Amino acid sequence: MVSVPVDIVDAFADRPFTGNPAAIVPEAGDLRDEEMLKISEELKMEAGFVLPATVPDADVRLRFFTPRREATLSGHVVVAAFVSLADRGIFKSSENGTELLQETGAGVLPVTLSTSANGTTFVAFDLPQPRFGEPVPASEVAAALNLSPSLVTFGDHSPQRVSCGFDLIVVPLGDRTVARGAFTDMEAIRQLADRRGAGGVVCFCPETSSPEVDLFCRFFCPSIGTDEDVASGTSLGAIAAYCLEKGVLPARERVRIVTEQGHALGRPSRAVIDVRMQGSRISRVRLSAPGAVVMRGRLQLGKEAAL
Repeated sequence: MVSVPVDIVDAFADRPFTGNPAAIVPEAGDLRDEEMLKISEELKMEAGFVLPATVPDADVRLRFFTPRREATLSGHVVVAAFVSLADRGIFKSSENGTELLQETGAGVLPVTLSTSANGTTFVAFDLPQPRFGEPVPASEVAAALNLSPSLVTFGDHSPQRVSCGFDLIVVPLGDRTVARGAFTDMEAIRQLADRRGAGGVVCFCPETSSPEVDLFCRFFCPSIGTDEDVASGTSLGAIAAYCLEKGVLPARERVRIVTEQGHALGRPSRAVIDVRMQGSRISRVRLSAPGAVVMRGRLQLGKEAAL
């Protein structure tokens, strides 16, 4: 019987049992693809696998699996992976920040690994440049969410396809009560996402629970993972890009956006997205969040495993 080390890390969390959990395998160089998928299936959570880099200058390569398939990028798994690697001493975090490069399916992305004064590990990393796709009719989105079409708009802003790592349908919700309500027809949401070739539906509302927070967010992704995600870096990046492109939030040379998410799942989380603008163009989207290691152990893979 052979085994591999594994950590469970809560991303978007400064203490255990909050935020969004992910499984991290810090020594995955000899695992087969099917074994990576099986690990994610067994643990019933998204998993990140750390491998040697295959491109020049990158410090590490990350692969991302949901219980259903491999993904090109997962923001909360990136946070969890680097918290795990720092906790194991593979990379050193510091108050001034340690600069690294990660190889992902979405390209090579800069990462900064830092430690706050109270010892919390923070991971900040660049998301891929945003891409803006076609508008999605409010009536089509409203039908999937079981809402009136007038509720899936904010001012003159309506749903649109946006990518900051993979394609999502970004939906503005102007009413806080609606945004915090129950969305139960996951099959309708899955069909909408599949029909549009998107990874899921991400909703945001500018009415928040605190003046310190800019946007309340929810992410539904039944096609690729869980019905609703506690917190997702790629979806938050897409929301931030949408809000600045559409003028929902005022554009400046540098914009700091604080988001809240996960309330409906009993795991509230916050994240910070820094967006830099060059004129009217978004030049950089960077997400920052803490993480906390919850468990460290080993997985038994069986005699047939490559290790």
